Amino acid sequence: MKPRFELGLRVDWCLTMKNGSTEPVRNFFVGVNEGRITAARPFKPADRKACRKFIDRKNMVLIPGLINAHTHLPMTLFRGLEDDVPLKVWLFDCILPLEAALTSKAFVKAGTELALRECIRFGTTTVSDMYFFTAASADVWDKGGLRGIFTQAFADFPIPEDKVYGPDREKRFFDLRKKYRAHPRIDIGVAPHAPYSCSDETLRRMGELSRQENCLLHIHVSEAAHEKPDSLEKYGEKPVHRLKRLGVLGERTVGAHSVHLDDDEIELYRETGTSPIYNPDSNSKLASGVAPLPKYLDAKIPVALGTDGSASANDLSMFGAMDVGLKIQKLFHGDAMALRGPDALRMATIDGARALGLEDRIGSIEEGKCADLVCVDLNFPHLQPVHDLVSQLVYAANGLEVDTVVCHGQVLLKDKQFAKPAHRKIPPAVESFRKKIQKHLQTLKAES
Repeated sequence: MKPRFELGLRVDWCLTMKNGSTEPVRNFFVGVNEGRITAARPFKPADRKACRKFIDRKNMVLIPGLINAHTHLPMTLFRGLEDDVPLKVWLFDCILPLEAALTSKAFVKAGTELALRECIRFGTTTVSDMYFFTAASADVWDKGGLRGIFTQAFADFPIPEDKVYGPDREKRFFDLRKKYRAHPRIDIGVAPHAPYSCSDETLRRMGELSRQENCLLHIHVSEAAHEKPDSLEKYGEKPVHRLKRLGVLGERTVGAHSVHLDDDEIELYRETGTSPIYNPDSNSKLASGVAPLPKYLDAKIPVALGTDGSASANDLSMFGAMDVGLKIQKLFHGDAMALRGPDALRMATIDGARALGLEDRIGSIEEGKCADLVCVDLNFPHLQPVHDLVSQLVYAANGLEVDTVVCHGQVLLKDKQFAKPAHRKIPPAVESFRKKIQKHLQTLKAES
């Protein structure tokens, strides 16, 4: 008899996140066919024989694949560079000069290959990435088996890929849209860098492209305190008001960081359906500020969670982002109840999916949705005893407890080991680029 399910998973606990619920369900079963969840319910003994491949996970909790809504995957190669300096120094004196000198298709491929392994190991199955040489990143991600939205970069300054492909960034965007239009895991969007780096004409065109193609518009918004006064001086309006005037805000728009927003700007987010992306690791490390999360949540605005790039956050662990993200809010507001564990888990799953326009596909464990699944092993001293599953995941787990990762029905991690042999080694190009980065960094310091 033909098996009913291509893949089946049984776990002791499941947090389905359906409708945002964090209520745990015991002895849970998920059946998978053609990349989709076709059964999500309490386990029955007969389920074991109904699966072509069956994975039984005792003392583990199943959660939806985590969603990293804002990152720069290739910048993993810059991890640990010039830590402990202000944002302006880090960005303008270190990162931008290095990018101008070293960013290439090979650089992007190597950085994304490394990031792919890290994301799988930490249970992240979906990313929203913003960088250069988008085609190279998307290709690595596609072959690696994960899900992602990759955005074509736009700004009113030269970007590294222009030297190779020429100035027609819109053509590159449409070429990628065509290539991945029917792809089950990869989507393509637009990424105007930030209001301060894009003219009115560029921003207006980005809004038009997003609406025309019904694609994600991914933009940095008010990450640093200087952006608001600078915008008022140059344009006579705050950054978010300018974005609203130019048609950039909307349900397919996400504002990475969105730290320094006033109440009237938050209201514009609410009115237009724009979602902020909270990046607590990089915001705290670079002392950029603390995003007004309670105000966003009070306004019923879906908030997504991101790590930012490893150059500023140092790792791509969404578990770390959940932990740090809540503690910062509690400390900043002087209120231990400012945000709670379930808020963080929602941001990393179902609310992240809503913000990215993917809630019909991912973010919760439900029949009909994509089979993006993560099993977390609770059999570690730091995760016992278990009084509250959500608290253990948010405040105690670090990501290395992830045992099994499934993306679109494909097993990518099992027994804490990569399923694909190629993923078990660090790409050789990583060390090659480390040497190049160090050599160029020494030159920059000598010239300063």
